Amino acid sequence: MHWQSRAVCGGARAWPFFGPDGETEPERIREGQAKAVCAACPVRGECLDYALEHHVRLGIWGGLNQHERFTERLRRARGASVTRR
Repeated sequence: MHWQSRAVCGGARAWPFFGPDGETEPERIREGQAKAVCAACPVRGECLDYALEHHVRLGIWGGLNQHERFTERLRRARGASVTRR
């Protein structure tokens, strides 16, 4: 996971990437802050690939939350099945 050493979100800046259980909609500002960090990250693609390959459930990875990663995983699976035909 060499890409992690180049990630913008490392260290103390990681707090907005993982919300508390039962987070309410107004508290989701934290998610927007995390996604803004991801948008400027040079390893965003590697981060997302890692989260998808390892079925990471919690947090913001590669600029996507849990539900968005689920949708991306499905999209990629559909693309792979079309390619195999």
